[in-house]
Amino acid sequence: MSRPKKNSHKLTVEQVLDIRLHYAVGDREWAKIGRLHGVKADAVRNAALGVSYKQLPMPPGWKE
Repeated sequence: MSRPKKNSHKLTVEQVLDIRLHYAVGDREWAKIGRLHGVKADAVRNAALGVSYKQLPMPPGWKE
């Protein structure tokens, strides 16, 4: 039997948009934001940068 991974749930659309807004205003504390949403810092960074959840919009003025 395998153990569930800690903080291994998928983000909701609302959470991804909230993460991207944090990024848009300069908040880069991935671990802190991850704790708010129950995911790891890597998941937050990937969502913020558009690596994951590519189908969701980026904040206005976002540039690669």
